[in-house]
Amino acid sequence: MSSSLRLPGSPLPDEDALRGGIHIFTAVLLMVAVATSFQMSLLDAALNLVLITIFAAAYFLGSIYVDAWSEGKRQAWVLLLTVVWISEMIVAPVGIYLVFTLYFLYLQVFDSLQGGVSVVFATAAAIIVQIPGGLTFGGVMGPAVSAVISLAIHYAFRTLARISDEREQLINQLMDTREKLAESEHAAGVVAERQRLAHELHDTVAQGLSSIQMLLHAAERDVFEGPERTTQAVERIRQARSAASENLAEARAMITALQPAPLAENSLRGALERMAGSFGAAGEIDIAVDVEGEQRPLPMGTEATLLRIAQGAVGNVVKHSGASRCRVTVTYEADEVRLDVVDNGRGFDPEVISAERAGLGHIGLSAMSGRASERGGTLVIESAPGGPTAVSVAIPDARRA
Repeated sequence: MSSSLRLPGSPLPDEDALRGGIHIFTAVLLMVAVATSFQMSLLDAALNLVLITIFAAAYFLGSIYVDAWSEGKRQAWVLLLTVVWISEMIVAPVGIYLVFTLYFLYLQVFDSLQGGVSVVFATAAAIIVQIPGGLTFGGVMGPAVSAVISLAIHYAFRTLARISDEREQLINQLMDTREKLAESEHAAGVVAERQRLAHELHDTVAQGLSSIQMLLHAAERDVFEGPERTTQAVERIRQARSAASENLAEARAMITALQPAPLAENSLRGALERMAGSFGAAGEIDIAVDVEGEQRPLPMGTEATLLRIAQGAVGNVVKHSGASRCRVTVTYEADEVRLDVVDNGRGFDPEVISAERAGLGHIGLSAMSGRASERGGTLVIESAPGGPTAVSVAIPDARRA
C-alpha cells in the first residue's frame, strides 16, 4: 500500500521506498502478533486481536490521509497509535516490536525536537512495561539500540536531502552558464559545448547520484532484514554521505575550474582508487586499481581524460554488467599511456550498442570515444554476450612524442 506521508522540510531521497518498507515491516509484525493469540486464553486472545485490528486500521488508513490533516490531527493520530501500542504490549509482550514503526512515525510527523523526545518516551515505555516480568539485558538494549539506529537513519536521510538541494542549485548554475555560452558562440561551437557539458554531467553528477541511490537501496534492505544487519546499514549510509560530498566537490570544481576535483588533490592513481572505492561500495563489486610501468607526470588534460573515461567505463560496469569483479589498469608505455577496464559481467554486442540512438543509456560510450579522440587517442571495446568486457584506451604522451 502506498502512502502519502511526507516528512517535514525537504523530501528525503527514496522516501517512498522507505515508507513502503516500513509498511511491509509493520504488516509482518502485526501478523506475528496475531499468531501469538493461539497461545493465549480465549479472553486475552480476543483482546489481542481487537488491539491489533485497531492499530492496523489506524496506521494504514492514517498513512493515506495524513497529508490532508492539520498538525493537531496528525499528532492525535500518532498519540492514538501510541496508546494502542502500550495496551498491546501489556496484553502480548511481542507487541513491543511495533516500537520500531512508531520511531519512524514520530520522526516523520513531529519536528526534530518533538520527534527526539517522543523516541525517548517510547523507548522508556518499552522498557518500563517489561518490569513486572523482570528486566533483561536484551529487553533494555533492544529498544535502546533500535532508537539510536532510527535516529541515525533519519539524520542521514535529512543530511542527504540538504546536500542534494545544494547540488541541484550548483547544477542549475552550471546550466545557466551553458545557456550564456550558447548565446555567444557559433552554432557549431554550441553543439560541441552541449556535448561536452552532457559528458561532464553524465560522468560526475549522474554517476554519483546513481551510486548514492544504490547505497540507499542496499541500506534500506539491510535495515529490514533484521537487527543483525543494522551495523552494515549504517555503514552504507556513511558511504552514501561520503559519495554525496565527493559528488558535490565535483560539481563545484566544474563550475569554478572545470577540473576534476579528485585530480586537484591526488595523483591519477589516487583519483582512480577513490573512484573505484566509491563505485565498488555502491555496486557491491570488487574493483581493483593497478599501475604498470614507471609512473610519471602527465599533462593535466590527459589525466583528466583518463579519469573521466575510467568513471564512464566503471559506471557502466556497476549499472549494466552484473559483474562481481572489475580491474582498472593504467600502463605507462614509452610514448603513450593506456587505460584498461575489464570486468567479468554478462557482456554485450558493441556493434548493436553503437548502432542504437545515443541517449541517457548510451551517452557514456560515445563520451569515452569522443574524449579519447580529443587527446589524439583511440578507444577499443571488446565484448560479447556472456562476457567478459574490456574497454581499452591509448593516448599519446605529448611530452615523449
